[in-house]
Amino acid sequence: MNSIKDLIYFDVDKARSIISQLNGGLISEISRAFEDENEVSSGIGFDVKVVKGNVGGKNKEKILKTEKIDLYHELLNEVEKQLINNQSLSNINHCFDIWNGSFNEFMEVIPNMNYIKATGWGMFEDFERLKKIFSNYNEVQRLIFGSQIDNNPDVIALKLQLKEAKKAVLSNENRNTKAKELSKVVAIEKKLDTILDSETSAYLLDDDYITRIKIFLDTFSPKRLNFRLLPLEDFNSFQILSNLKSEYIVDGNLDSIIYTYGTRPNVKLTVLGIITSAPRENDIRVDSKDEYLIYDDNELSGVQIFDRAFRGVFTSFEEFEKIFFTPSYPKIALSPIAIYREVILNNR
Repeated sequence: MNSIKDLIYFDVDKARSIISQLNGGLISEISRAFEDENEVSSGIGFDVKVVKGNVGGKNKEKILKTEKIDLYHELLNEVEKQLINNQSLSNINHCFDIWNGSFNEFMEVIPNMNYIKATGWGMFEDFERLKKIFSNYNEVQRLIFGSQIDNNPDVIALKLQLKEAKKAVLSNENRNTKAKELSKVVAIEKKLDTILDSETSAYLLDDDYITRIKIFLDTFSPKRLNFRLLPLEDFNSFQILSNLKSEYIVDGNLDSIIYTYGTRPNVKLTVLGIITSAPRENDIRVDSKDEYLIYDDNELSGVQIFDRAFRGVFTSFEEFEKIFFTPSYPKIALSPIAIYREVILNNR
């Protein structure tokens, strides 16, 4: 390959499956090298182009991790090469550059593609991190802006009252008395927040609002980690959406990626994967509820009426799901094999 890749995400299981299907079996050295992350039995030889040498006995995890990442790159290059050789991989950027028709006509071609590769502006969306931010948002605001009102006489007096109230809560064992003292603590904290809100630029969210947001996220996007890519700068409505599995993040966790690239990287990234959803401008799908269109209600049994209504509930949920990463035209969804930054080599 005439490029260098900084791997961010790599679904090694999908990659191995592809190579296995295309080659009728995976290279044994690669397969064996992935068996154990912390220990390799003596006698296993790595001889996969870039990675060469013999590994014997027990090795430090760092050394093995480096060798595994080298194998990841080799496996990724092999996947790309095999898909290209089998005419199953489309480069979105290149395809659009040579396209002679309109954008809408190009979008009609996309559902016919299988595996795609695209480079553009990316964004990582971690919904667990979003919930954590919401949970701690008010406390962060109090920390940032609280020093601006430390010398306010009313604030000083309220803080003293708060200190005494908290002491009373800890010292009281009677449940009713403790409840009264706790209500005093809450009331004093609300007064402090009112002063903070009026005297500074702090913006505090209502606690009930935060709770409802967390419930909504838990319902529709529990533990969800997404990657969004915009490959065509002149048509930013076309976006590629990918749901990520945390175990395939190369550095082990998303925080490492965010500290390195940011949640919205200012360098272009590349995603490679198979299209799993390509909505059309005019939906051509057959709706399962259509089987009941030819019948009047009095012709349907009670079970059929219930079945039709129940399917309608699932259909209505589709609109909610569109809020969180279910693609709608002209967006598409991808099951990603790899996400990386690619540096094209200038081989003159």
